[in-house]
Amino acid sequence: MVTVHVLLIIVTGLAVVYADEQGFEWFRGMQKTLSKKKLDILHAVVSLGLSGIILTGGFMFIDRPGLLEDSTFLTKMVFVAVLTVNGLLIGSLASIASTKEFKDVALAKKRLLLLSGSISLICWIGAVTCGLLL
Repeated sequence: MVTVHVLLIIVTGLAVVYADEQGFEWFRGMQKTLSKKKLDILHAVVSLGLSGIILTGGFMFIDRPGLLEDSTFLTKMVFVAVLTVNGLLIGSLASIASTKEFKDVALAKKRLLLLSGSISLICWIGAVTCGLLL
């Protein structure tokens, strides 16, 4: 199960890096808009990957219930929970990048997009780091 878990993390991580790279190009104005189809596919891959990571992690947890007393594990679970909620937010915001240039997005939406992207980056790094420490 560990091998599947790690493979899902790698594949999902690659999708996240590519999605973030696309978002950064849009943010910098290098791409005026992003393909809705590409955004939908990337969001689906990351969502399914995160779901698979949670599922395989759950199966591994069955053998180690004592992890509930480990602060590193609990911190990792907070990161994963935030990633899950943030994924829902990203799903609702992604369509903006397919219809508008970043410079034309309202300031409040820009802040929300940048906050969501920052939260995603911090939580992915945090969850992987905690996982490596376990």
